[in-house]
Amino acid sequence: MIRLSEGTSACLGLKATRMDTYPSTAYLLSGDKCSMSCSFCPRGSGNYNNRLGRVGWPEYTEEEVAKGLVSLPQGRLQRLCLQAVRGESGIEPIIRTIDILKKVSHLPISLSAWVDNREEAGALLQAGAERISIALDAATDAVYARVKGGVFNERLGLLLSCADAWPGRFTTHLICGLGENEEDLLSLIDSLIRAGVRVALFSFTPLRGTLMEDRPQPKLESYRRVQAGFYLLRDNAVSLSALSFKDGKLLSFGLSRLELEKQLTGGKAFETTGCSGCNRPYYNERPQGPLYNYHRPLSPSEAEKEIGILLRSIEG
Repeated sequence: MIRLSEGTSACLGLKATRMDTYPSTAYLLSGDKCSMSCSFCPRGSGNYNNRLGRVGWPEYTEEEVAKGLVSLPQGRLQRLCLQAVRGESGIEPIIRTIDILKKVSHLPISLSAWVDNREEAGALLQAGAERISIALDAATDAVYARVKGGVFNERLGLLLSCADAWPGRFTTHLICGLGENEEDLLSLIDSLIRAGVRVALFSFTPLRGTLMEDRPQPKLESYRRVQAGFYLLRDNAVSLSALSFKDGKLLSFGLSRLELEKQLTGGKAFETTGCSGCNRPYYNERPQGPLYNYHRPLSPSEAEKEIGILLRSIEG
């Protein structure tokens, strides 16, 4: 059995779901019980229902998923994203699922899974994963220990080692609002960019039934500052040394207002980040908004609004 996100189920014709925007990547979930204990995740709190994050994950047979992928109209999806919970069986079930997907789809496969070492990462790449995410989620050692358990520098070291061994094929996920500050997050993002690691940035979203259900989502203006900083660092429009912080809060990008507005024109900085072809509709926000990660290009009025939020937050 394989779980699909509700949006993916609709894309493959397996479930009648009305959506204003469909995912441009098919999101699949392998495994059931997870041995991790992430405080922000229902599964980490022992709640093994059909949810991971805000998204529902109905279960289908391998034959149903294969039929949906084979009959998929060309161009509807750009990528497959296989997310595997950490279980006791290691990587063998993941390799089997990758093999199934490769037989029925030509789309590139991204994998988000726990790997213990470079050997396992290499085996998963050899099996057919185009790229692998070693998710850090947290941006500092203290936050990582508190919300995920384990040692941050060990996971970061493995990620950097893999990125060095297989350039351009590793990703990580970072969640804004777990207890770090903006300087922590942007400093880590800068080092990851320079190491060739692609970063997918999310906003923390409190979920009922988790250990962090009472923690508020980060303020939108703070998230916009981090998004803009990430975008400018990624595009080499600024250097980390040009950014100014006070008590962890980003105060300046080292650009004039006019130049900053020019760099952010169109609002690309506020769209979903990560693998190419990934938009993750409503993964960390409610459909009624506000949208933390836009899953589509912004309209001119939306871009103007979000840039205005950002500018006011650093000028106030």
